[in-house]
Amino acid sequence: MKKLILVLIAVFAFAKHGQTNDPALQEALQGHYIKAFRMFDKRCSENDGYACGMVAYFYNKGLGVKKDLKAAIDYYTKGCALNDNDSCTILGYYYYKGIGVKKNLNKAVTLLKKACNNNSKDACNYLKEIANIK
Repeated sequence: MKKLILVLIAVFAFAKHGQTNDPALQEALQGHYIKAFRMFDKRCSENDGYACGMVAYFYNKGLGVKKDLKAAIDYYTKGCALNDNDSCTILGYYYYKGIGVKKNLNKAVTLLKKACNNNSKDACNYLKEIANIK
């Protein structure tokens, strides 16, 4: 189930851009993961939150780089700090479920509220789930 959710989040992250003008995303969609990773990583170092979330995704899935959940979490954290909703949603989900981090519902709620307040339906749905278990 966890893998399915992560795959769905990634698909929506790619799909929401449709026919994109983002050159790094175009490279990724063509399967040029190493090149795309480098392009996203450069943009992340320039404080592009979306790019940080994409670097995290590449680490999470091992696309163009060695799979590394800790690095993914670090990049999702940076992406969220730079107001990338997908990064906040995924990171909040990780704290909700204890994936790669110690389970922490308070931190999960904080991250998910940030994304939900910026119209992330997934984050809002996770908040509802958490409310039902508290």
